[in-house]
Amino acid sequence: MKTALCKLVSICVLNALIFSALQAQTCNFTDLRLNSQSAVNSFSSSCKTINGDITISGTDITDLSPLQNIETISGKLTIQNNPALSSLSGLKNLTTAQHLLIYTNNLLNDLSGLERLKFVGGSTHIRYNAGLADLKGLDSLTNASTFYITNNDSLTSLAGLGRLETVSDILAISANKSLVTLNGLTSLNSVSRINIGENDALTNLSGLEQLTSVSYQMNIMSNKKLTSLHCLTSLNYLSEAYISDNDLMTDLSGLEHVGSVYWLVIGDNGGLTSLNGLNNLTSATNFIIRYNESLTDLSGLENLTNVGWIQISDNAELKSLSGLGTGTNAGRGSANGRISALAITGLVIRNNPQLTSCAIAAVCDFTSTGEATITANGSGCESQDAIEIACSALPVTLTHFKVDAENGTALLRWTTAEERNSAVFEIEHSLDAVTWYKAGEEDATGESNALVHYQWVHFTPASGLNYYRLKMRDLDGSFTYSQIARLRFDGQTAAMVYPNPVSDIMVVENSKEIVQLQIISTEGRTVYETRSVPDAIPVKGLAAGMYQVLITRQNGTVQKQRIAIF
Repeated sequence: MKTALCKLVSICVLNALIFSALQAQTCNFTDLRLNSQSAVNSFSSSCKTINGDITISGTDITDLSPLQNIETISGKLTIQNNPALSSLSGLKNLTTAQHLLIYTNNLLNDLSGLERLKFVGGSTHIRYNAGLADLKGLDSLTNASTFYITNNDSLTSLAGLGRLETVSDILAISANKSLVTLNGLTSLNSVSRINIGENDALTNLSGLEQLTSVSYQMNIMSNKKLTSLHCLTSLNYLSEAYISDNDLMTDLSGLEHVGSVYWLVIGDNGGLTSLNGLNNLTSATNFIIRYNESLTDLSGLENLTNVGWIQISDNAELKSLSGLGTGTNAGRGSANGRISALAITGLVIRNNPQLTSCAIAAVCDFTSTGEATITANGSGCESQDAIEIACSALPVTLTHFKVDAENGTALLRWTTAEERNSAVFEIEHSLDAVTWYKAGEEDATGESNALVHYQWVHFTPASGLNYYRLKMRDLDGSFTYSQIARLRFDGQTAAMVYPNPVSDIMVVENSKEIVQLQIISTEGRTVYETRSVPDAIPVKGLAAGMYQVLITRQNGTVQKQRIAIF
């Protein structure tokens, strides 16, 4: 009996000790404020789980090591206005917090001390920390809900966020004036909303190469040095996007995998000259293009097939709607004799003072049956009536236009499905898609209801980017433009024979390396052939016209070049 009683007492004492220990490990606070180093020092070292909020804010706080046993905070941890605090190393065992707010701690260089933090259930705010250079210390964080990284003047990169994969609500990176790269976000693949704005030193979006989905909204705005969106090439799901006030961005390259959007606003981008990058966009429920003062046409939107509502307004240099839904699916069949690849259900075109060419198939189709808002554009686009008159006079339905490099020349090919009173195709060339000059012309068929194929060769393209468009002129002088095609020459693509065009003697480059040379007419007939290739070949006896030179080299390579003999 005595032995049994002793055992019972021992068990009771042990249970009491365990209960006491558990009680000591969990601490409950409504709003605990540690506003001095002495208050931090007096914090109970037995607290591992905190139920409630803790605020650390004091001018003399330098050491958080008395908090080193805290593992979980079910409320909000605020570290704010600590001018002497240079390290968070005292929080080395923290794994979970409901909210984390780190404000105005100017001696913090990074977030070392938070290496075990894996989960923040609510909001994370890292703001106004003047000395913060990177985010090292958040290396275990894999998921976040609301994450603001703003107004940290010394922040140069996002190193430390390498394991962050998803942000379920918003990731805001803004007003960090020294941030030059987003490197550090190497695992981020999905966000609901992402805001990147007012980062004055940011030149590109390097670091977002793995981002595939923005399920709600993307805002990229007011980044003074941002030149491109190139690093968004994995992005294939985008619901809403607002891209504005990025004056050094010339196009939208990087969005090539985006096929559809609900809202898309492209506005106030002063250097934007084309919408290239949206080449695979087929559907937009709401689309606004406004206040882009260098935009001259809408090249890049050739494959757009459905728009619920589109507004094109206040683009000071916009001269043509060329490119808008003018892909290879355009053809015949609507009330005005044409159908477009693009179906529009709402249309606003206003305050584009240089816009004089609006009679493209998609606009013609819409204005033939629907009411558009058309006002304050250039002559020919000043009203819906003016556009309808221009549409009725369109000489050509163009179904295909492309340009390819062919041994130092640019070969332009286009196809028409219908021609009415068409006179000529003027080929225009540009190096910047702004200033154009006439490079040549090709006579039109005039009247046709069948497919007609054309081609024309530009013998002197420039090194770098070359832009081409067709000016399709009617017999009465009216005209419309095609979409813009572009072609890059790397400066190493050289002609094998010259001059081109040639009238007398054709010079052959590196003739000793050539085992066969043929000159073939457009009918496919070989008019000259030799296996003993001289440095110069007389061509005076050949009829004027276009020919193809086929050269076979010693290594078996066959090269082709078009020439003109006159």
